[in-house]
Amino acid sequence: MQNKIEVSMGKGAVTAAPHVILSSGLGSCVVVTLYDTERKLGGLAHIMLPDSSSLNGYHPPYKCADTAIATLTKELRSMRASPRNMVAKLVGGAKMFLSSDDFSPGVGKQNITSVKRILKQKRIPVIGENTGGNYGRNVEFYLDSGKVMVRAIGREDKEI
Repeated sequence: MQNKIEVSMGKGAVTAAPHVILSSGLGSCVVVTLYDTERKLGGLAHIMLPDSSSLNGYHPPYKCADTAIATLTKELRSMRASPRNMVAKLVGGAKMFLSSDDFSPGVGKQNITSVKRILKQKRIPVIGENTGGNYGRNVEFYLDSGKVMVRAIGREDKEI
């Protein structure tokens, strides 16, 4: 039987197979999963904001893309995950609300852009994604296989 770990907005978790990490209610937030394909170790961050530089003072380490990815990689390395075996998958980053400024990318698009830039700098390849759109998602990350299941109301489940 697989143990399930629920991760809420602005939080993260790092663990090993056979666990499943779940996160629900993704709108403009982005879930990033990092997975060591050899050791079956992984982590999930439910990221709310693209960058911590605009925040004053303390904020939870998983709230912003820059600090969340740094925290995930640090915690995975402490469990002996190998950076050269790490791959990433991304989910979320929707534009949930219409704005009067249709030219604004919205926080969802900013989150996606920031996460991809940081992963590229860290040389962690993105091997799957289900991002954008205007609908919410739920995520299940299976550490035994690295599979990420994406569920959305009124849409077919997708495996990435």
